[in-house]
Amino acid sequence: MGTRDAVGAARLAPLGEDLVPEKRAFVEDLRMIFLRLGVSVRRYAARRHVDPSTLTRYLKGDRLPGWDFVATLVADLREEGMALTPEAERRVRELHREALRSNRPAGKRQKLEDQLALADEEARRKQAHAQALEEALHDRVRRLSAAEARSRALAVELDRRTQAHRAEIDVWQGEYEELGRECQDLRQEITYLEEVLAVTRAELIAAENQCCVLESQLETVQELWEEAAVVPSLMAALEATDRTASVPELVSVVGDLESRTQRAMASELVTSVSRTRPVQEVGALLAGLDGAGLGAHAQAALPVLVLTRPVDELGRLAAELERSRLRDLGARLLQASVRLHTPRDTAAFVAALHREHLPEHVAVVLGAFLATREVAQVLEAVELVLAGPGAAVLPLALRAAAAERPVSDIVEIGRGLGENGRHGLTHVLQAETVSVRPATDVTELIDTLSSRGLLRDADFVFDNAQSCSSGHLVALVSALRVVRNHTAAAAVLERAALTRAPADVATLINDLHATGNGVLACDVLVVSAAARTRDDFLALLRALDGRHHEVGWVLGHAAGTTGPGDAALLFRTLNDVALPERAETVLAFTLENRPTGHAGQFLAILHQGGAPELTADALLVRARAMPTAMVARLVLALASAYLPEQLDAVLRGGGAERDGGEIAILLRQMALADSPFAPLRDLVFDRLTEVCLSLLPAETVAGHVLALEEASLDAHAATLVQRAGARYRGAFTSELKRLRTKDEQKVFSRRFWLPERPGDPRPGTPRGSLPRRRGRPRHRRPGH
Repeated sequence: MGTRDAVGAARLAPLGEDLVPEKRAFVEDLRMIFLRLGVSVRRYAARRHVDPSTLTRYLKGDRLPGWDFVATLVADLREEGMALTPEAERRVRELHREALRSNRPAGKRQKLEDQLALADEEARRKQAHAQALEEALHDRVRRLSAAEARSRALAVELDRRTQAHRAEIDVWQGEYEELGRECQDLRQEITYLEEVLAVTRAELIAAENQCCVLESQLETVQELWEEAAVVPSLMAALEATDRTASVPELVSVVGDLESRTQRAMASELVTSVSRTRPVQEVGALLAGLDGAGLGAHAQAALPVLVLTRPVDELGRLAAELERSRLRDLGARLLQASVRLHTPRDTAAFVAALHREHLPEHVAVVLGAFLATREVAQVLEAVELVLAGPGAAVLPLALRAAAAERPVSDIVEIGRGLGENGRHGLTHVLQAETVSVRPATDVTELIDTLSSRGLLRDADFVFDNAQSCSSGHLVALVSALRVVRNHTAAAAVLERAALTRAPADVATLINDLHATGNGVLACDVLVVSAAARTRDDFLALLRALDGRHHEVGWVLGHAAGTTGPGDAALLFRTLNDVALPERAETVLAFTLENRPTGHAGQFLAILHQGGAPELTADALLVRARAMPTAMVARLVLALASAYLPEQLDAVLRGGGAERDGGEIAILLRQMALADSPFAPLRDLVFDRLTEVCLSLLPAETVAGHVLALEEASLDAHAATLVQRAGARYRGAFTSELKRLRTKDEQKVFSRRFWLPERPGDPRPGTPRGSLPRRRGRPRHRRPGH
């Protein structure tokens, strides 16, 4: 000990002679700590605002200080740079406690004060937690209101613009569904936060009640210490009530405490009774409280009940609540079990519920556990449940997990089940995910499984997804196309077209058309035409025409969007199933709306396949009945396909056998329909000239020349004149001259020399247009 310590020690009064050993040991350590500060008693008392006599009695041992004084003294020593080691500080704390125990009244008081401080700290922590949860709840409610308002606005906007903006509907629909899922998630978060807030509030009430109890006990002890009188406390009365009162009496006591605003104490009483009484009495108490309008106390006791009672008793309690039709309390009990029980306790609780013949409760508990707890706990619980009587409910519980958990969790749970040898349950989980989740989630599941090397599971999910309804299939295809997996999307549609019933395929085509996927609808139709039997394809067309009235549009759209080979396949198949009018739709749409080269390939494929409609005789008959505009497109397509025999037949029936005016229209229509990059109209006109010269007499050809000239097709007329003159020689030239001059007046005609009279036509007026005079004209003889 240094000089400063010796001086300080000299200033301390000696220890009392009658101190017990525990108290003496503590006071000696306390004096050593004080002496290390190197200050006098009066100076330290002034520094810490303590009465010097009180400080002297502390250091002498006449009075035992509280731990707060000792803690302050240790802190002052730490500030002086002479901090105690953790071991020395713990030893001082233990000596202080032993000294308190040796001084029983003060020791009990100090213990209560310590407990009060801890309870107050817990209450403040619960208060802060509750405030945070309330803020989170308000934020979710605000966000939910905003999301719902936006969702309603989008729904109205979607309905207004459906007809005018069909192409944008898919985008809006996806955003609307996303908002719907966000609203659902927010509702679930709100429900969860409300439950957590309710539990937190219950715990806060319990903490506040504990504070009240400790304060009451402290006051009681203080009164006993100071007045030396034994006054029975309210808690003692409640403890006696807890042990001896009947259920009706307990309900009455709780109601009385509620009326006296002792709500926390009433909840504590219910909780205490629930921990100790038999299950039948607990069930009766909860039923009585619910019937008396005091259900809040029963609900507050359930979490503590779940944590303290064995699971077998909880199972019997659930049965009691079910028999009493207290389903709300039963639901609260199951929620508390899911939230608070370990996987082993949950498996045991499931077994207890099974013994009580409560299958719905088993499914709810197990499904909620699998849907909300961590992946590792889920896998542990599954293994434990498989060893018990609840194994049969696992598929139904896995459905809840598939509906609620994120896709990444579903992948991890499936992998864990597979590693544990539970491949059947893995497939159940994946199949349920396909059936309850939207197509975007199914696509994400397939991609995640593939990226993690679980290719068999990815194939299983993909196969299951293709067995869903038509609407789900359309959504799956759209989702696959969004992620640019066009190969998978095509495989889905091809499998549906090959394996589903004709009516289902018709529904699929209609749904694809309704969602703006007309090209995909045509692909399904083409695959069905190529692979299905004659009867199946006919049934498909009848379903489209009878139920959806879409067959005409689909066939036309298919002809307008598919390749020439697919269009030819449709044409042949429709003729094979005795629907020639539908085949004509494909032919007409191909000729009218597709480029010349495409239409030519279509006709060439039909010709190579031996289609009877492409023989020269059939085309001749068809051309005679076709309008001129369609003839123009047909001859250009035949010229593009290098089918000269068929081209000559169409030019004969649609050109040579018609009058000159229609030939002029045909040439103009060809000019409009011909390709500017590889024109074929000159070639077609050459063939038309040959057909006309080989079939028609010179007089008819001469009339065609005049018709071409009148239509301002001078180049075509000159070519026809040149080639007809070479073929018919003088006969054609004479006839053409005659036709050109038949309406002109001759120089040696008597009429040419007569003076003009009113109403007489001028030279060159056609004879057919002259007005007919009545009677014969009278002329004078010369000389009269």
